[in-house]
Amino acid sequence: MKIAILNTLYYPYRIGGAEVSVQLLAEAMADQGHEVSVISLHDAPDSRVDQLHGVTLYRLPLRNLYWPFTGSPARPLRLLWHLLDIYNPLARLDVSRLLRQIQPDLLHTNNLAGFSVAVWDAAHALGIPVVHTTRDYYLIHPNCTLYDGNRNQDPGSLSCRLFSLIKKWRSRRVQQYVAISNHVRALHLRLGYFRAAPAKVIYNSVAQPLPSSRSFPANGGLTLGYLGRIEPAKGVETALQVCRRLGPGYRLCLAGRGDSAYVARLQSTYAGLDLAWLGHVSPDEFFPDIDILLVPSQWAEPLGRVVLEANAHGVPVVASDAGGIPEIISAGETGYACPAGDINAFVTAAQRLAATDRQQLREQCLAWATQFSGDRITARYIDVYQTLHTDQTEPLSPTQTIT
Repeated sequence: MKIAILNTLYYPYRIGGAEVSVQLLAEAMADQGHEVSVISLHDAPDSRVDQLHGVTLYRLPLRNLYWPFTGSPARPLRLLWHLLDIYNPLARLDVSRLLRQIQPDLLHTNNLAGFSVAVWDAAHALGIPVVHTTRDYYLIHPNCTLYDGNRNQDPGSLSCRLFSLIKKWRSRRVQQYVAISNHVRALHLRLGYFRAAPAKVIYNSVAQPLPSSRSFPANGGLTLGYLGRIEPAKGVETALQVCRRLGPGYRLCLAGRGDSAYVARLQSTYAGLDLAWLGHVSPDEFFPDIDILLVPSQWAEPLGRVVLEANAHGVPVVASDAGGIPEIISAGETGYACPAGDINAFVTAAQRLAATDRQQLREQCLAWATQFSGDRITARYIDVYQTLHTDQTEPLSPTQTIT
């Protein structure tokens, strides 16, 4: 099968979990013998073609006012950027030309910022069926997070309705809709997206590394971990307060980068705790050195890839119950989901895990993570592709879920 996968960014660009998920999917498809092309953006003025791990990469220039992934321009310029990104005719023209060249059996779109929903019309005009996976909230609000820096936004607010009007209308061009969590699917369907498309849930895949053999110390002391952006939306201060409340015997390793002034303030405020500020560290380096991962997100994460990565390394989690995160936690076996910002609940959950046999937790986490292996998730997408490619006369139920 000839598959074209479109995502805003692709390796080596990595802003969040979507780039990792799309790369894992593309390479797994190629490993199974499919002809896979990836269409993405880069910060150069011309197009470029590369080959990576069996995948053909088409990198297109961004047809907008500035490259949005470095720096923060003035607010009026940002507003103009987002207005153009509602429906970008130049991006449609670029993608249309490329699709004519590739001639895929289908187009699988993912994150659309920088391309816009205009790419759905490009495929439709060429008779190419579209599968779309929602990995964020881009279709609802241009900030993609539904979080304004202090609180979760109302998806029914005036700004969301205005920015999403055309996107919602053009979603009728999608023949198969996939969400990365039940939370994401339910939200988009409730708001009126993808009315003509069957809707499924396929969780993200995660690599299955060799787990560490680390065990809980006999005296109850633990190394907690935090992996992600050092910013308020990720709840990093909740993690720090949990460490403070747990007291002596508990250490917290923080891996990630953030605004330098904000990081400096946190380091000063929590200077008395046993902390390790690691900066950027890969998951394979990070997880073998911790016992419990804290995922205290304040915003409703669409899924929470870091939870899956922790479990795949045999590490249990204590995480916020916001967004899609609770769906990928087996309560008491692979961790706990707690109300966002509830320090008492996080402390209690961490203490429960501390009192549980480490080897038992490790085995439970590893067993749970296998359902998110690349082979299993790829097989579910192949089923979607084949259904779309070979039989569109008997559509699936709009509420069918793959888990």
